Parts: sequence; structure tokens; C-alpha cells
Amino acid sequence: MKQKVNGLTIENQYFDLYELNEFCENAIARNTEPEWKLDVFRFILEFLSDSEFIFQQTSGSTGTPKTIQLSKQAMLNSAENTIAFFQLEKDQRAVLCLPVKYIAGKMMIVRAFLAKMNLIMIEPSGAPDLSNIEKIDFCAMVPMQAANLLEQNKWPDIKILILGGAETNTQLTGKLQSVKTEVFETYGMAETCSHIALKRINGKNPEEYFTILPEIKISLDNRECLEIEAPFLNENIITNDIVELVSENQFKWLGRIDNVINSGGIKIHPEVLEKKITWILQKPCVILSEPDEILGQKMVLIVETSETENPNQILEKLALHVDKKMLPKSVRFIDTLPRNKSFKIDREGLKGRAQENPFS
Repeated sequence: MKQKVNGLTIENQYFDLYELNEFCENAIARNTEPEWKLDVFRFILEFLSDSEFIFQQTSGSTGTPKTIQLSKQAMLNSAENTIAFFQLEKDQRAVLCLPVKYIAGKMMIVRAFLAKMNLIMIEPSGAPDLSNIEKIDFCAMVPMQAANLLEQNKWPDIKILILGGAETNTQLTGKLQSVKTEVFETYGMAETCSHIALKRINGKNPEEYFTILPEIKISLDNRECLEIEAPFLNENIITNDIVELVSENQFKWLGRIDNVINSGGIKIHPEVLEKKITWILQKPCVILSEPDEILGQKMVLIVETSETENPNQILEKLALHVDKKMLPKSVRFIDTLPRNKSFKIDREGLKGRAQENPFS
């Protein structure tokens, strides 16, 4: 592993492996840096250690969140795929603005190691401050971060941006058409060492389907969920993501099997419907289910807004664009949708809140 990693440039300063170990150890010992930055240094030391594996918390994409072992060689192989796809080069600026406790943050560091890029560290937040960076060659964000930067008119000079961790809704996709940045939505998880498929979502030729990276193979299990095979993984990864296979190397993501709502015998993928409704209302939204004596489950639409809204008017507006069988049975409002530490919408937290409080 160390044959491919012989040093790292951090914010314009190059460190060989000995210097890098010393730099990180001293920073941790002083304990004067913010915790998010110390986490970066701790991961660098872990990655450079003699162990062939790291321990990583999963997000739950393949089931209940758990701690897994990831091969460092697998992480390098995954990084190599990304570097080749985007033609990343030595001394280009790679910006890390995601928490390094998650695989997306860790993989930005591994890519910088392997491609000999210049790693720029920014405090992870819902709207990372990138104003002091003149030019960014490569960056990874979650959709909420990109949406907030656009909303605040603080979009930086980024050449290539990858978005992951949650689906990019139609509202954000529409706004991204106005930026020069090449923006790609990613599909992946901790178990696959970050993304295994990419989809360009802006520019002259945006893509409708995810295309898998080289050496990846995909298939469906008996639930119609995606199964992933890659030579650098110890075993096939069986996900809980329902997809439509378009070809041997392309697929369309439909949603999570555990989020499927069965309403009167009709199976509804909330994520697909949310994408359409978000485009119609131009507001973030989530669809939950509640027990119903007649339908079994009924759909409830939660809209993120601080404005006073009329639920009936919203349903009337949706009825112009959405099939009657796919209309939510009620609409509720919330000032801010709950999100977890990786900035994903916390569906479970939202369900619990819905049971305790019917919102507004």
C-alpha cells in the first residue's frame, strides 16, 4: 500500500511520510486545532499505519448501521477509478469540506494521496466557507451544502463537483444548470469505498442514468435490489436500493426498499414522488406513511417551509401534475427538516417527530 503513497501536500505544504506522521502526531498532542481538523490528522495516521484495514461506520445503505472493516487497498483501488475518470493530476486543489468520520470525507484524503493533489481542509458545515480558495479543481459535497451555497450566492470557482450522500432533487438540479462547474451525482456507500457509479446532472448533456465505473458489475437480487460486484471488494454487496437496470453498466435508482409505501395495493417509491413534488412546489419535502384502516398505509407529505401555507391549495396544485392515486392524503409543514451529522434528511427522526407532534 505504501508503495503508492509516499507523501501528501496539505494546503500548499508537502510532507513526506515521516514528516506527515510527525506533523499529525504533534498536532494531536498539542490539541489546539478544532476537533474536525484533528479527525483528519487521526485518519491520516490510521491510513499510514501498518494495519491493512480501517474501521468504518456504515450509513445503513445495506441494512442497520454497523462498524465494518475496509481494506486500504480497496480504498486505493476505488480512488484510482475516480482519479482516472476525472483525470485528476498532481498539485490540483482537492477540497475536503465533509466530515472525515464518513467514507466520503476519508476518500477525498485517499484521492489526494494517490493523485498527489493539494489537499485543502475546510470546516464541514451546511454551507462551507470556500471564499478564500481562488480555484478548486475537485470537491465533494452533499446536496444540502451545494443548495445552501447557491441560495447564499456564494458559489465558488469549482471545476468538478461530486454530490453524494442523498439524492439530488430536481429543484437543486435546475439551479445547477446556471453554474460552470461540472456536477456529477454519485452512487455508493461505505461498503463500496465511496461511489461505484456517476451521473452528470448539468451542462449540455445531462444524464438520466448512473453509469458504473470500470471493473464494477451490477445485477438485481430477487427483491429487485441492486447487487454490486467488484474485484477489490471481499464479497458482493447486496443493497436495499431498488433500481431499474437499463443496460449492463447503467441503472436508474428508484428508492430504498424499506421506504416503499403500499397504499391500497399500489407500491409507491417515496423518493421518486418526492423528486416530482419538490420540482412542483420548489420546496424540500419528504413523504412518510401512516397506518390507514382502508388503504393499509396512507401517504403524508411533509413540506419544509417557514411560510403560512394552505394544505388544500397545495393538494390542488399537485393534482394538476400528479396522478390521483399518487396524491398524498394530507399535507403538513415543518420549518426545517431534521438532518443527521452527514447532512442527510433524518427520515427516522422525522417519523418519530411526526408521531409526537403533527407539525403545523
